[in-house]
Amino acid sequence: MRKLFLAAFGFLALSVPVMSFAQESTISSDISINKQVLPDTVTITFYVVNSGGNIKDIKEKNDKTVNNVISLIKARLKEGESIRTIAYRINNIYSYKDKVRIFQKYEVSNGFEVKLKDLDKISEIIDLATKNDVKNVQNIVFSLEDANNTCNSLMAQALKLAQSRAQYIAKSGGLELLKPKSISPYCSVSSNSTTPRMYANASFKAEGTSYDTANVVESIEPGVLDARANVNMVYYLK
Repeated sequence: MRKLFLAAFGFLALSVPVMSFAQESTISSDISINKQVLPDTVTITFYVVNSGGNIKDIKEKNDKTVNNVISLIKARLKEGESIRTIAYRINNIYSYKDKVRIFQKYEVSNGFEVKLKDLDKISEIIDLATKNDVKNVQNIVFSLEDANNTCNSLMAQALKLAQSRAQYIAKSGGLELLKPKSISPYCSVSSNSTTPRMYANASFKAEGTSYDTANVVESIEPGVLDARANVNMVYYLK
């Protein structure tokens, strides 16, 4: 089981004017908390790309492949998991000779994205796609779907620490805290991504080698995500 890491960092600034009583006396407390969390969602991006001289044939080939794979993947999805189209492109491919552009072929690409909550199904879904003529797995992104709960918890901890730090320093200096002048919260949760370029030619097997797609997929680890919360509090002083 992976261990999660939690760290807090604090900074305190005291501003007490001596010459000008018109200015306000304030104390500033700044706390940051870092925590490593496990991802609960993975998004896998697939592309089907074909090219040739007859655009009708290419489109039909792409559509047949994509529709078949999407149907197979949908049958394996559970609640909270989904699949959606993210790209559809038709490009003209040219070459150049003596600065003259010469049409070569058409290229059609279909992109679709699969969102999984069960991270153990990564191997199954990629194997299913690559065995059904989808040879381009462009990106795998691990994330935390409900990052708000993590951020709310971290910001609450940072807020309490900032309050406690300000109270301690004020009391140590013989001062008294009044109401907060400002509270500035911030939080972010990172995502992990990998680009498994080895899948772009998953059907290719060099002579004398054994290429097992499933074994390669199983080596992909979700890792951990970095969550960071920061709270800056400025108090009036009595």
